[in-house]
Formats: sequence, C-alpha cells, structure tokens
Amino acid sequence: MKTFKLCIHQKGFSEEDLVINPKDIPDIKEGDIVEVYHPEDEYSRLLLQVSSFKDDLQKDTISIHHSIASTFHLRLYKDVYINKVDPKAVTLELVELVMKDQYLSRSDMWRLKESMIGSCVYLAKKVEFLGIKVQVGAQYAKGGKWSCGVVSENTKIVFRSPTAVTNIFIQMSSEMWEFDLYGDLYFEKAVNGFLTDIFNKWKEHNCCHDVTIVMFSRTFYDAQSIEDFPQSMQECLQQDYKGRYYEDFYRYT
Repeated sequence: MKTFKLCIHQKGFSEEDLVINPKDIPDIKEGDIVEVYHPEDEYSRLLLQVSSFKDDLQKDTISIHHSIASTFHLRLYKDVYINKVDPKAVTLELVELVMKDQYLSRSDMWRLKESMIGSCVYLAKKVEFLGIKVQVGAQYAKGGKWSCGVVSENTKIVFRSPTAVTNIFIQMSSEMWEFDLYGDLYFEKAVNGFLTDIFNKWKEHNCCHDVTIVMFSRTFYDAQSIEDFPQSMQECLQQDYKGRYYEDFYRYT
C-alpha cells in the first residue's frame, strides 16, 4: 500500500480540510470519503471528504488543516495511508451539534440537517450555514461512540446549547427549615448541595446559561369567608379544593 507524507496547512494556504494532488491518487474524485491514518495507528483513523485538489502540491504528499491534525494527533511529515471508503460503511446514527449564543427555530434545524446530508463530520468540526454556526460534538454508530463519520438521511441530529434560558424553582416550604437524618438543614442542602453541584457541572462543560432562580411559598389562612380579609388582600387570595384560603409569594434572582 502506497504511503504519503503528511503536511499541515493553515487557513492562508487553503480553507479546505484536506488537500491532495489528483495526479497521485487518480481514482479519487471530489466528494469521495477517504480515511487517513498513520501505519502504526491502524485502529485510529480519520475520515475526511475530498473537496479540493491542488495540482502544484508536492508529489506523494497530502495536506490536512492544522486544527484537524491537532485534534486527531496526526504528526507532521510522518507517513500516512489514504484509502477511499464506502460512505454506507461509516454512516453515523446520531450526531450532536452544539450551538452557542443564538436561537434556532425548528425550520432552521431542519434546513441545517438537510444541508449536512452526505457530508463527513468529525469531532469539533465547525459548520456554518445561512448564518447558523454550530460545532460537532459526540457521534454514535453501531452501538459505540465515534470521532468521525458520514451524515445520511437517517442520521438523527441532536441540538445542544450551553447558553440556554433556565428557570429553577425552589419551594420555601416549612420542611426547608427541618433537619435531615445527618443534622443538615434542607435549605442548606439545596443551596450548598444542589445549586453548588449544578453550577460547578455547568462550569466544567463551559456552559453560560441565563439562569433565573425563583423562590416561592404558599401561606394558608385560618378564615371562614373572604370577607374576613382586608379589601387590599382579597384580590391576591385563592381557594383550594378543601375550601382553604391561601396566598402565593414569589421572589426571583
């Protein structure tokens, strides 16, 4: 099997992921899916789609964008194999797309998915379409997690956002001021446990959610009639199925 020397290019040389010389590999045409790997890394293969040829590229060399080479630990000037593969054999079942600081409607998601059919994606690939910018995240196929593959009509696309609008409701009931079996207040467990853990987890995943924390409580009044309350309170009162009068209080941060 013929080997090629691996070169790494910057955006100034070419914006394409892969650049090859058509004279070196005449059986490969534009749009084909190829696998690239070092001979000693036979089980770690990168899939790319051929989208550009360069006739003046040095003989027996291929060039890959530096960001891809860094992500997949490809080594400069080392020998690599390049083989054409059948897209059906490397079709992905599910692809996660991560978006940030933007809103996508269902129609936008559908158009983006349609534009990706037949294309090759890899981990951390940036996809732009009609002003929409997303990044490829986790990919799954054949019961396992993949780092690259081909999107088909049957591939499920999942959109995830680290900048979601999130509302957290905390009920300030009387039980919040009681102790659990270990002597901790439930209020302290909510603040120092639940909220602290979820904020730390978001920080680990580089999330920047717009969070609103709403604390609410319900107070029941011992009254027989609505007339027992001042006129200013009557419009705020409600009655439950047992006939008890109550009022809800909210405070948000």
